[in-house]
Amino acid sequence: MAAPPPSPVALRHTRRLTGLVGALCVLTVLLLTYLLVPEYWRERGFPLDDAWIHAVYARAVAQGEGLSYNPGEPSTGETSPLWAIVVSGVYVGGRSPEGAVLLTKLLGFLLHALTAAGTYGLLREAGRRWAASAALLVLLSPHLVAASLSGMEVPLATLVAVGCALVLRGQRPGLYVLCGAAGLLARPEGGLFVFLLPLVVRPRPGLRPLVRRWVEAGVGVALAGGAWAAWNLHASGRPLPGTFYAKVVVAPGEALLLSMARAAAEGLWDLLPEVSLPRAALAVLAGLALRVAVQRRRLSVTEREAAGLFAVGLVFVAVSMALLRQGSAPIFYLQRYILPALPFLLAPLPVLLGTWLDTRRAGRGPGVSRLLAGALPLVVALGLPSRLALLENDAHNIDDLQVRQGRWLASAAPTDVVWALDAGASRFFGRAYVVDMLALNSPRMLDADAQAYLTEHPPRFFDWTQNWAQLLPDSPAGLREVGAFQTSTLYTVSPARTMALRLLVECVPGSGGRYERGRHAWRYACAPAPSP
Repeated sequence: MAAPPPSPVALRHTRRLTGLVGALCVLTVLLLTYLLVPEYWRERGFPLDDAWIHAVYARAVAQGEGLSYNPGEPSTGETSPLWAIVVSGVYVGGRSPEGAVLLTKLLGFLLHALTAAGTYGLLREAGRRWAASAALLVLLSPHLVAASLSGMEVPLATLVAVGCALVLRGQRPGLYVLCGAAGLLARPEGGLFVFLLPLVVRPRPGLRPLVRRWVEAGVGVALAGGAWAAWNLHASGRPLPGTFYAKVVVAPGEALLLSMARAAAEGLWDLLPEVSLPRAALAVLAGLALRVAVQRRRLSVTEREAAGLFAVGLVFVAVSMALLRQGSAPIFYLQRYILPALPFLLAPLPVLLGTWLDTRRAGRGPGVSRLLAGALPLVVALGLPSRLALLENDAHNIDDLQVRQGRWLASAAPTDVVWALDAGASRFFGRAYVVDMLALNSPRMLDADAQAYLTEHPPRFFDWTQNWAQLLPDSPAGLREVGAFQTSTLYTVSPARTMALRLLVECVPGSGGRYERGRHAWRYACAPAPSP
């Protein structure tokens, strides 16, 4: 005789208890991060200069200037407009940089916690044990925890991805339009999720519901993309963010398909095991997903969805790395591009492994299942100390270099101009007008006649790092070092160890020379001496 369904009172009690346990887990992980890296919470900024760029745009939004880099000057360097809008709240009221940094870290961790909660809701039908194990895998993932505290857009992108999967479970007409908009604005590649997920999470069979979700997603992407393109056209005359033109556009003669395929393969083979699961565990997960594909008619909807989410994650990683077309390296700068897919690559493991194990051990008691469900998140959590230590060291490096330089530039006049290679902290803390020589935040640097823009903004200072650019003055006396910034710990932000030293060079009035970076070369004439 089947057991009677639980009463509404019992269901409410179970939900409250689940929520309480979940909140305690979140607070425990947050406390653990403080115990492991207290300096990161008390003293450090962000582990990438790119996070300071996000902060510049967020502060501009809070001040009513829109997506602007230099004050009052629209720009196209923000690749996650929704993140800038969300973070702008921490700058309302003119909060101090230290207070804004702390709140940004807390906000990121809150979004990460909501992603874990959403994972539980998404996989709840697999059983509370396996859904909880999946949610804890996400919550305790060392790379997702570190990313949530980094000031980057990763926790927003993961929350949007999991949230859109949950929206597909509902039947509210038109709500998926918001997913299309949020997916694109949280991260450009995030628009890929909103078209892949309806293939996996399908509350009703048939082609019509699938096409309807695609239409809704397309409307959202079109509306958000149109608004974003309009801003970019207004700011630069180009419809896409500056990063696309500076990093993604193919050089003439380059074998595009071959380089994209190589980058995708490296991302799946090298980068993915670094941030998710060991290759052996990924192989097991792939085997379980393949089993579902072969036996799909005999297995539950939850198992099919879990296997499908794993496939969605793999596609996202491959596409992101193919677009980026950079070699694999164990640094956060590269890892962050594939991290939005991580919940879909971690959460299916306990669900697929657990349901398979429950089937094989039917009637033998829940002991092994409970052990496995609890062990998986704990094993993953063993990587937290080393990953958070690297997070703290990366931030220490950025504080020693970019932040110190930015604080030095706080004494500059707003009319001073600095030609910079790392343009985040220099603009966030400094008062000088910043020309981004990488062309990410200075859209006119993408023009065929970038020289005209540089001539309009003659430098008083250069931000220089070995092997990134060459300064060739017409006279040896034309440049004067005014600041040298050296890391006080091992440099880990990138493999280029020469970047552990950067110089701030003053351009002596009346002199000039050449500035070379890669295939580009420009003339410069130093700004006149400031008035006394």
